[in-house]
Amino acid sequence: MTQIKAHDDGQQIVFDEPVNLKPNTKLTILVEEAALQPDEKVPADNLLDIFGTSFSTGIKDWSEEHDHYLYGTPKKQLANK
Repeated sequence: MTQIKAHDDGQQIVFDEPVNLKPNTKLTILVEEAALQPDEKVPADNLLDIFGTSFSTGIKDWSEEHDHYLYGTPKKQLANK
């Protein structure tokens, strides 16, 4: 028996890694829902983190300078001067 990691994309089962199976190989699938690891987040968590950060830190130019705060790019205000 071989363990293969896969996920359901809503329409079909998709292998997470390349698999070498012969055509028409019959499979038995045991569904075991994997728990998120502590360092794994769903996209909604990341969005909530961003919203929470902007409100709790009091950053007034967040909407204009979000690239600076997220990625460390130079502030647009400084670049335009």
